[in-house]
Amino acid sequence: MHSSSFTDTLPDGVGITGALPKEPENKVLFILHENTSTERSLLDAFMTSVERQLGSTHQIHRARTIEGNKGDGLQHEDLTDALTDTDRLTIVPVGVAWKPKNPESQTWRETRAWMATLRNGGRQRSIIRKSPERCTLVIGEAGSGASLFARFKRGARYDDRVTGAPRAFADYVALQAGLTIERDSRSVTGATLKYPRLVKTAIWARPEFQEALEQLAKETGANIESVRAEAKDCLKELIPKVRAPHVSMTQSLSRFLCRLGYDDRIHYDEERMKEIRALALTKPTVLVWTHKTHVDGMAMVVATGEEGFPLVHMIGGNNMAFAGIGYLFRRAGTVFIRRNMQDSPVYKVVLRFYLTFLLEKRFPISWALEGTRSRNGKLMPPRFGILKYAVEAAARNNVTDLHVIPMSIYYDLIAELSDYAAEQTGGTKRPESLMWFTDYVRSLRKPLGRISIGLGDPIVVDTTSQVFEDALNDDSNQFSVELQKIAFDASVKANAVTPITPSALLSLCLTGATPQALTDDEFDAEMIELIEWARKRNLPMTEELRDYEIDEYEERIRDVARAMIDMGVVDRYDGGPERVYSIAPGQHFAASYYRNTCIHFFVEKAIIELALAKAAESPGSEAVYTFWQEAVRLRDTFKYEFFYPETDEFNEEVRAEIERYDPQWEQTLAMGGAQKLLRSLTPLVSHAVLRPFAEAYVVVADVLLNAEATDAHDEKTVVNAALTLGRQSFLQRRITSEESIGKLMFSNGHKLAANRGLMDKGLSDPKGARVAFARELKDIAERIRRVDEIAANRRRSADIGVRGVAVDNEAKKAAN
Repeated sequence: MHSSSFTDTLPDGVGITGALPKEPENKVLFILHENTSTERSLLDAFMTSVERQLGSTHQIHRARTIEGNKGDGLQHEDLTDALTDTDRLTIVPVGVAWKPKNPESQTWRETRAWMATLRNGGRQRSIIRKSPERCTLVIGEAGSGASLFARFKRGARYDDRVTGAPRAFADYVALQAGLTIERDSRSVTGATLKYPRLVKTAIWARPEFQEALEQLAKETGANIESVRAEAKDCLKELIPKVRAPHVSMTQSLSRFLCRLGYDDRIHYDEERMKEIRALALTKPTVLVWTHKTHVDGMAMVVATGEEGFPLVHMIGGNNMAFAGIGYLFRRAGTVFIRRNMQDSPVYKVVLRFYLTFLLEKRFPISWALEGTRSRNGKLMPPRFGILKYAVEAAARNNVTDLHVIPMSIYYDLIAELSDYAAEQTGGTKRPESLMWFTDYVRSLRKPLGRISIGLGDPIVVDTTSQVFEDALNDDSNQFSVELQKIAFDASVKANAVTPITPSALLSLCLTGATPQALTDDEFDAEMIELIEWARKRNLPMTEELRDYEIDEYEERIRDVARAMIDMGVVDRYDGGPERVYSIAPGQHFAASYYRNTCIHFFVEKAIIELALAKAAESPGSEAVYTFWQEAVRLRDTFKYEFFYPETDEFNEEVRAEIERYDPQWEQTLAMGGAQKLLRSLTPLVSHAVLRPFAEAYVVVADVLLNAEATDAHDEKTVVNAALTLGRQSFLQRRITSEESIGKLMFSNGHKLAANRGLMDKGLSDPKGARVAFARELKDIAERIRRVDEIAANRRRSADIGVRGVAVDNEAKKAAN
């Protein structure tokens, strides 16, 4: 029967959509889904018409489901009794939908008004009086009571299996009715976003969830009721209560914040993004992205929202759930998790089942691969926490073909580098709060260029394979090994789609030249050398670099230089005969941050340069052996800083790179030509790429030489001592710049020392081992200095020519 037949008892102008089944069973149960007294009145008016028209031929029953303002469950009235006999029963859900005032272009005020309307009976009555066309009754898709009961029995709730589950069945039907109304209302409200509803109720009703809680109670010796009570609290804490208006408002806020300092459009490959969206709609998907700034999460909200993804559930630390922002983003799908879960096994179980639910229902999960913002521009080592729970959730619950999508979010410029610099030199991180957020927003009000997202190839994880089954059931570390493989693969693929940007290349030039400044000619020559080197190897670059022509080069690069001058990172001096560029005083950390965003493309070449410098110290007959031995040693020395391919692949890439310069390079080395070959490797990069890490490690080695045995084992003690010694070393000019002073590098230097066995208690000669360690690192630093000297001599030779032409021209002018 068509819905228009039942409008006679409704207020004028109120619409109705949907239809009753053409041939309903003799018994028809209407489940009235309501939130306010106004909606109850509308539904009662509708039922008056239904009973008048169908009451003579059908048994009409009604029950109610009420979704309150608190919690995520549904209360119901009269439903348990109405479902005692499901034979020949048709169930029809009915609800009320409220249209936004301007669905296509809502203002913030209109969005807030719509949000209030959904739970405010007074506002709803006002709409019915003034704009009744914005109110529509929704008759949802009907179902058979018998088929619903059959579905329920296949997955009956654990507590009530024996008794037949009358209450649990009513809970199940209420949930299905609520979800049906939510889905069918979208055609009225214009909402296109898919998002989960009534999640806590759905998870609690799962038998396997109840079984997991009982198993946990047995393992821990806890009372099952206390475990269930804690689980309910964890469900409430973890699971966001998503609402479409809040999602819309969060997307608007994120778009506004991204556009404060950055271009209006976020740049990415639109075709690739559409492919990823198609995956997210059909496959269990997680999006893992590199983390440089607090803007990252908002950029993901904007990009996935504009491309029509199902609601992406972003996972973040609960330190970001401060007043205002926490409230809004939580209701837009952000999952704020505890920073430490070690003391709560119940929390871990709840988190695993929640992630399982999201993956099963095809809601993408998203988080920062590194777990924290990169404080130095490089990709940080991946954190395994959320990845472990996501993969384990998929494996234990037969969620097949988990797709892990690596993404790289990168920027022309970043606003919070001064905060990172302070932290790395011993400062304290400012805690997040509403006042902190207000200050952070102010810092975005300056030209910062573009936001871009690189999209890596998917990693398909077959969690049902024998490997994962064995790993999950084995007490060994096999599962951790599999996780490390996935995380490493994601990191490598994220790096591969992080392009070289103008700000990164400019910083590479100027940090490499430190402490010298570069003239226009020197600067241009080095930039062009680096660009051409990258282009010949088909490395990813932003379009300014990838598509540049020589006649367009100067304007594009100078625009970036001007922006970095305005940011205070680069200094330009115009007072002498020639204009020169350098890193501004106190800004070497900021410049190194931009450089480090592309540093991974240059590491192998830097290792080749230093290995050749070492080979030049050996007799020709041993030079090739020395080269490979040193390349392997350097790879190991900086293993805590960079991601490398597997050893065989790494060796092949090294060989391929050096053969670009000299196909007969091994013969050249055997004839004593290592130094000559080194000089031909333009552009030289090891002084720009590896110097700060080598100098930082030297500082750590010096600290260990003078440390007591107990102090040497404590990383925090060593790092703090290195901060003070590093500062002294810079003032004495024993290290080149302040960028070599940083907590992360000092921490990695300590890890390297521990890895080399310098902390082993059974070490026969600890002093001698530390002396050898320091000598090795100082040898690397010395070779870097020699490469730097070669590069500086080359610049000076070019500069003499430029100045000679200038002087000659001035002399001619004076003569005329």
